[in-house]
Formats: sequence, C-alpha cells, structure tokens
Amino acid sequence: MRDIAIIIRCARGLAVSCLWAATSLLAAHTFLWAPAPPQTTQPYAAIDRSAIDYTGPGRDAAHDLPGTEIKIGLILPLTGARKPEGDSLLAGAQMALEDEAKEPLPGGRRLTLATRDESGLWGRASSEIVKLVEDDRAIALVTSPDGRAAHLAEQVGNRLSVPIVSLASDSQNTRINIPWYFRMVPDDAAQARLFADDIYRRRGFQEVLLVTENDHDGRVGKEEFEKAARRLHAPEPSAVDTGGPAEDLTSVADGIKTLKPQAIVLWASADAAVRVLAELRRSHSDAVLYVCHKALQPAFIGATRAPETPTIWIAATKENIPPTSFANFEQRFRERLGTTPNPAAREMYDALRLIAAGVRAAGPNRARLRDALAKLGPYQGVSGLISFDGAGNNQAEVALVPLR
Repeated sequence: MRDIAIIIRCARGLAVSCLWAATSLLAAHTFLWAPAPPQTTQPYAAIDRSAIDYTGPGRDAAHDLPGTEIKIGLILPLTGARKPEGDSLLAGAQMALEDEAKEPLPGGRRLTLATRDESGLWGRASSEIVKLVEDDRAIALVTSPDGRAAHLAEQVGNRLSVPIVSLASDSQNTRINIPWYFRMVPDDAAQARLFADDIYRRRGFQEVLLVTENDHDGRVGKEEFEKAARRLHAPEPSAVDTGGPAEDLTSVADGIKTLKPQAIVLWASADAAVRVLAELRRSHSDAVLYVCHKALQPAFIGATRAPETPTIWIAATKENIPPTSFANFEQRFRERLGTTPNPAAREMYDALRLIAAGVRAAGPNRARLRDALAKLGPYQGVSGLISFDGAGNNQAEVALVPLR
C-alpha cells in the first residue's frame, strides 16, 4: 500500500508539472504572436505643471530689500573667449534699463545692474552667483545661455529663494518642481523634436550625423535628440564629439567623410560651432545643418556670412513683433556695438523688461516678484512672445526657421 501511495503522489506531481509547462508554453506563444500594443507618445504619468507653486514665507514687508537701488544680477562671460557674447548680453540689459528709466519707479527707487563673471572653473561661477544674492542683494538673477551656469543659479535660487530668469535651453531645470526658475527660450527637448521631425518625417533623411560638445549642454542635447529620433522609430544617428577647444576635428571630419550625411545636428557652443562650420566647408558637404540655440552667438552668426555656408535651420519662438519696435531695438543696438543683435541679446533685453514689470507690480520683494513672474500674461517682446507655464517654461509656440 505504501508503494501505491508513493506512485500516486508522483503521478500527481507529474501531472501538475505538465500542466504548468503547457500553460507556460501557451502564454509564451500568446506573447510571441499576439499583436503589439499600439504605440503612443503620451506618458504614463505627468507632473501637474499648474500645481508648482511657492507657499513659503517672504512676501511680507519685513522681507523687502532695503534702499532705493533695486539690483538685477547678471551672471555673464565677461572675460576669455566668450567675452564678445558677454558684451552683447550686457548691451541688451543696459538698453532695457535705459528704457525702464523713462518711467521712474515709485518711492524714488531705481533699477540697476550687478554683474558677475561666470568664466573659469565651475567653482568660480558658483561663488559669483552666491555673491550676487548675498553681497549685491539682487532681487533676481538672469543667466547666460550656458547650461552649467544656469544649473548652478537654479540651485542657489531655490535654496536662497531668489527668482532666476534664464537664457539657457537645458530642459532639465524645469522638470524638478522648482518654483523659482523661469526659462525664456525653447528648451532642448522642443528643439530636438523639431529637428527630428523635419529630418526624418518631412525630408525622409536616413544618414544623420549628431555632433556634440563634450560638456553639460552637449550631453543633454545629444540625449534629447536621440530620444526624439527613437520616438519616430528612426535610425539611430551617428554621434561624434568636437573635442576640446585646442583639438582638431578629426572625428567630425571622419564622420562626414565616412557617412556622407544628409543632415548634421550640431549641439555645441559658438566657438565649437564655428570650427565645425569651417570643417563642413573644407569637406564640401552639402548636408543640411541644424544648430542648437546655444551656438547662436556673435562669433557663429558672423561665420555664417562667409561663402559656401550650408543651409542652416534653428528652432526659435514664433515672432509676432511689431516691426517698428524691433527696428528701433536693432538700430540702437547697432549704434552701441556696431553689430546686429543676436537672439540672446534680444532675449536678455526682454528678460530685464519682464523683471522690471514684475518689480513695478510687486515692489522690492523676491517672493512677490516670483509670484508676479508666474502670473505674467503673454508678453510681446523683441525676441517674440513670452508666457510662462506653472513650471517656468516659455509656452510660446516654437517653429523651425532658417538662419540664412
């Protein structure tokens, strides 16, 4: 009897094992042959951008900044290779305050600039940003298009409760629920989507070379463009970097020679973009060139005027600017610096005018100024339409436009 019981238990175990195997095989078969779920670009979940707000202290009169001078802090490249960029940005800021001075602030107050140099090592920019807040007592900070400085300013602004208005395109700074940060320009994600859509969907290009600088902005831009390409189920672009400022562009030259790209996407500083443009001329490439916002500085824009420059496309806020307003700004800028204003100079001018409008509404108080910027309705500036969502993104429509 004992032997029979053992045989029965074994038979039952074998039956269960066979049933499990059959069920697993059927599930695997169903998984392998069932139709794939429909593709969607909608995220599983999203942050409610309208819910990002500041509910802390600081709005009472005891937190108003003292004195008759209300300083706006600028962190700019004032020395080194990027000095022409800094000069252009500073000119835009000075013009804005000159226009604001035509209508004095209440209580005999006036707006002034406090400028600090972001050039040099990471630590210096960080220290200079803190000095703008603690020593200069700036009511708000405006950053250059450099993503590294903008990231540092965002950290300081969030910890010390100071509004940051940035000209940098780094899309990461408005994804982390910080109520103190406002971006004037199209972010990297928006630029990448426009580039990818035009390259892969509209033109049907397959051979694409992605050229990036090995820095914070280059890495973020590379990630965003590769993500945009994957969303379109496009072939992964060939990627190379520009190397350091003193290096040649062997990797870029080899990429152009080997791939013979139909399109080149360039995510780099103006200095690196100038060198890449020169390499394109040497190689006689007929690739269509797509250039990120950061590169649109005086050095690169000047280089595009040379012969044999390829077609260049950029992503920009759609402009609906009254012709007389922009013409007046451009003429004054030319008289000041002898050059045409680049996009960042126009954005700097608008950033200062926006902060000034906020100060007029809120007085000399950082928290109330933040509230005023967050509630800002559509503002028509010389760089285009500006309107911030709850996360600090400029909601104005972005379009692909030719640089030349």
